[in-house]
Amino acid sequence: MRIDVDDPESDMGLDQSLTYQGQLFTGETVEENPRTGQVVAMTTYVEGLEDGPLREWYSDGADRAEGQCRRGIPYGRWRDWHPNGQPALEKEYGARGMVRSIKKWSENGELIDDRNFDA
Repeated sequence: MRIDVDDPESDMGLDQSLTYQGQLFTGETVEENPRTGQVVAMTTYVEGLEDGPLREWYSDGADRAEGQCRRGIPYGRWRDWHPNGQPALEKEYGARGMVRSIKKWSENGELIDDRNFDA
């Protein structure tokens, strides 16, 4: 099932769980550019929690961000891009959503931050 993120029958709880028509939601939420109708964000949910891929795009269709969650907790590699297509940020998540590493780049592609953390 796919619903619009602003669907009036959906509700985000204080615990960040998503319900649709009063039930925990399983499926995808999408956000559209109101001028063009183009999808600019998509998030996957299982039983009300973010679970699976999430993606964002700039209005021109270029990648803006991507990552994954398991039962509401980020894991693996998350990436953000500058509007010009250059990498902006990369985070690596380990067990229980702990950040293991961060890399940041300027818009011209220069690496400006590169840190690793004990996991």
